[in-house]
Parts: sequence; C-alpha cells; structure tokens
Amino acid sequence: MEQLSTFLANFLVFALCYAGLSSLCLAMDRHYADLHGRGAEPPAPLRRRLRWTGWLALALGLAWAMHSAGYGYGLVAWVGSLTGCGLLLIWLLPYMPRQAMRLARGAGGAAVLAAVALAVL
Repeated sequence: MEQLSTFLANFLVFALCYAGLSSLCLAMDRHYADLHGRGAEPPAPLRRRLRWTGWLALALGLAWAMHSAGYGYGLVAWVGSLTGCGLLLIWLLPYMPRQAMRLARGAGGAAVLAAVALAVL
C-alpha cells in the first residue's frame, strides 16, 4: 500500500508539472499557432487564463512534492519532474503538437484522479 501511495504521489507531481508547462506553452503565440493555424494568436483573456492555470498547476505540484517527500527531497523531485516534462514537451511539440496537448488534457484529468485516490488511501 505504501508503494502505491508513493507512486501516486510522484505521478501526481509529474502530471501537474506536465499540465502546467503545457498550459504555459499554449499561452505563447508560437505554440498556439501550431495548433490553430498559422498567424493565430490566443485572445487576451484566454492567454491570461492559460498562464494562471499553468502557474497554479506548477505551484500545486511543488506543494504536493514538498508535502509528500519533505522540503529538501520534494524540491528535488519537483525539479526532476519539471526537467522530464520539459524534455517530453520539447520532443513532442515540434512534431506532434496536437498529441502533446491531448496528453496535457489527459495529464490534468489523471492528476485529479490521482489526488482523489490519494485522498481515499
């Protein structure tokens, strides 16, 4: 049971980091245009909402990592998750931007499910 709890906690941090970084990427003109056609820019309210959502997801991931592993190890785990998510986005966005954003939506949903599962355990 302890291993499942640890796995879910690490998965939750990774999913929040991926969803947050994806949201911040989508707030940029370049990546928004990759999904919605050349020259497309996100409207100002959407851009603001994407930025707030991205930063909030990253902050929640940091808070959960520090809660589950302590301050020192939690910060290291969070930075490691950011690095892994950043690499994944760097590899996916140029070649498969739609799949990268589908994965971000799935990561957000999986983060909610992982949080509920951790609350039950």
